Amino acid sequence: MASPAARTAVPPALLALAALVLVLVPAAAAAACSAADRDALLSIRAALTEARLGVFSSWAGTDCCAGWYGVGCDPTDGRVADLSLRGEAEDAVMAPAGRPASGVMSGYISDAVCRLGRLSSLVLADWKQISGPVPSCVATDLPYLRILELPGNRLTGGIPPSVGGLSRLAVLNLADNLLSGPIPGAITSLAALKHLDLANNQLTGRVPADFGKLAMLSRALLGRNRLSGPIPASVSSMPRLADLDLSENQLTGAIPDGLGSGRVLTSLYLGANRLSGSIPTSLLRNSGLGILNLSRNALDGAVPDVFTPRSYFMLLDLSRNRLSGGVPRSLASAAYVGHLDLSHNRLCGAIPAGPPFDHLDADSFCGNTCLCGGPLGKCT
Repeated sequence: MASPAARTAVPPALLALAALVLVLVPAAAAAACSAADRDALLSIRAALTEARLGVFSSWAGTDCCAGWYGVGCDPTDGRVADLSLRGEAEDAVMAPAGRPASGVMSGYISDAVCRLGRLSSLVLADWKQISGPVPSCVATDLPYLRILELPGNRLTGGIPPSVGGLSRLAVLNLADNLLSGPIPGAITSLAALKHLDLANNQLTGRVPADFGKLAMLSRALLGRNRLSGPIPASVSSMPRLADLDLSENQLTGAIPDGLGSGRVLTSLYLGANRLSGSIPTSLLRNSGLGILNLSRNALDGAVPDVFTPRSYFMLLDLSRNRLSGGVPRSLASAAYVGHLDLSHNRLCGAIPAGPPFDHLDADSFCGNTCLCGGPLGKCT
């Protein structure tokens, strides 16, 4: 009598057929590119010119989900979910033979991008010569958008006022363009926003007063614009804010007292504005803050003498203000101070001896009223 194993043995031919089915089923399950989305992509391509690297050379054939560079699709319905073209990428197209190339693309962003109604990420970054406005329909017709990155181009016009309607948006990066006008007040409605980079544009007006509503935001990079008015007090209440850059604007008024109370704040750039008043004690007492640049403002009063053994500053730049009094002696107790700049203020008295002062040169202290000692020479 045949054994149980022999009775249940599967014929080899059937096993081969089953294996073939397993190979073919996933391929069949991946839906082909939507014809409407393919037409939209071709319209986007028609508005752009890139001749050096042949980025669009793979955009051929009827299935845009199969090998079109920078295009990603939802396998269940063939709708385009991702369009990502970076001029500084390091993949096989942008870095042939392992030699990174810097891409140049001109033209404009076609409104056809808004016909990609299931788009989750739109990235056209660092192409240097893409010009024209950000299509306003991006803010109204792409409800699934989570990532919008258009930095390093020559985009003009304003940020679409209705951008606040992108309820899923987590990343908004429009840095290094020529955008002008105000930061739309509606931007504070982006409850899911984690990364905001609008640096190095020509934005004017005020930082929205209710900026602190962006409770999920961890990076806010708004430097190198023409923003004016005060730093909103609401910024002090942002629980996840780690990096804040408002440098090289025209901001006025005092630094909010509570700004240094942020539990995860690690870098703060407020240099090259018109800020006045004293340095909040909370900023220098914050043991998590590793980079603090308040240079080139009109801050006055004494430097708070509140450093502790938990203080760890990779960079502390308070230069070119109107600070008075002496060099804080508690700096000697700090765990680490890398770059310290107290130059061009109105400080007076002897520079304390010992670390970190003994590894600093005269440039860290020059241009003060009556500082002496250390690298400036003996006090007389």
